[in-house]
Amino acid sequence: MNIVQFFRILWARRWIILPAFLVSVVTATLVVQFLPSRYRATTRIVLDTFKPDPVTGQVMSSQFMRAYVQTQVELIEDYATAGRVVDELGWANDPANIAAFNDSSSAATGDIRRWLAKQIIGGTNANVIEGSNILEISYSDSSPERAEQIANMIRQAFLTQALAAKRQAAAKSAEWYAQQAAAARNALIAAADARTAFAKKSGIVLTGTGNDLDTQKLEQLQGQSAAASAAVAPMAAAGIGPAQMQLAQIDQQLQQAATSLGPNHPAFQALQRQREVYVRAAAQERAQANAANTSNRGAVESAANAQRARVLGNREDVDRLMELQRDVTLKQDQYMKAAQRVADLRLEASSNETGMTTLSEASAPEYPYYPKVPLIIGGAAGFGLGFGLLIALLVELLARRVRSADDLEVAADAPVFGVVQSRANLAGRLHRSREAAEESHEFEGVAVQ
Repeated sequence: MNIVQFFRILWARRWIILPAFLVSVVTATLVVQFLPSRYRATTRIVLDTFKPDPVTGQVMSSQFMRAYVQTQVELIEDYATAGRVVDELGWANDPANIAAFNDSSSAATGDIRRWLAKQIIGGTNANVIEGSNILEISYSDSSPERAEQIANMIRQAFLTQALAAKRQAAAKSAEWYAQQAAAARNALIAAADARTAFAKKSGIVLTGTGNDLDTQKLEQLQGQSAAASAAVAPMAAAGIGPAQMQLAQIDQQLQQAATSLGPNHPAFQALQRQREVYVRAAAQERAQANAANTSNRGAVESAANAQRARVLGNREDVDRLMELQRDVTLKQDQYMKAAQRVADLRLEASSNETGMTTLSEASAPEYPYYPKVPLIIGGAAGFGLGFGLLIALLVELLARRVRSADDLEVAADAPVFGVVQSRANLAGRLHRSREAAEESHEFEGVAVQ
């Protein structure tokens, strides 16, 4: 079968295809008229997932983003959110709703609030706009005003529920951390008491740097001893005593007198005698200074040795006291962290921050989103046309007709040598067909008589 034969069949069976098409379109048009209109109101929320928490300063990682967003979508369509909307609308106390609930199959449960919440959940839809952190909440209803009202109430109920859940979780965590902080505080007090008791028993006192006083004193004595040893030689070589200063002046005068007076001059000889006196005095000064420095260094070294022996004798007690001090420091750090966490959680429990912001409120839609008239009628037209074509082809297969030379060649299984075209038009052929039919009816009537 070629395309020409196919279109000839369609044209011949047009009285089957056309009624099927028209019936489908008319039926769809009538059905659309009786379908209840549904209006959809939409509101949007921005999820502040990239903003640090105002209390803890934490930022949500990207690997938990998808789970967090899906959780928010599920919470919007949850009974807790829908139940708040039912309470705000007062549906549970409406006589009409009570009567409808009593007539329903859920009356045996006695929970009209959950039954009404399921109706709200059925009209609620939430999703995240692709490629953004905007959460879209929509509600569909037969009334545009009611769709707007309930969509806004769902958004507000969700934000209220999210804030309440966040506060409740923070308060519960704060209570647990408060218990841990109290236990850490008791442990800190016990450790501090043990350290103080051991310090009193041993007589050892630790400084702010973590060392005991005896060790600190030993370090000071060792420093003084090193300084005294280093100062002996410079002080001995410096020659800063009065006799040494006077001796230096006499040496200068002798140099001047040697050039101007000569060695036999009485003044020059008097200066030499003075120089001998001051040489002996300077030597005596150096001897006294060396003796004093040596005595001081010996005293410092003796005190340092005694202090070193004291430190070594108390080393075991010092180590034990330092161990107790480290235990106190550790428990103090644990207590401070637990107390800080309690303060943060209590602040979070009193915070009004939900991590979400209203982007836009719902408004009453002007046009219904359902039924989609063009889509329904277009689909019905396509269905009717396809159904008509299918029936036409089935009828043609069951009662095949010869409508062209190609059909005759197929039916007779013989080649066609020629085609004789009729010169009469279609109207003439139809007229002759009617006359032949009338003659056959008249002949049948005469035969019956």
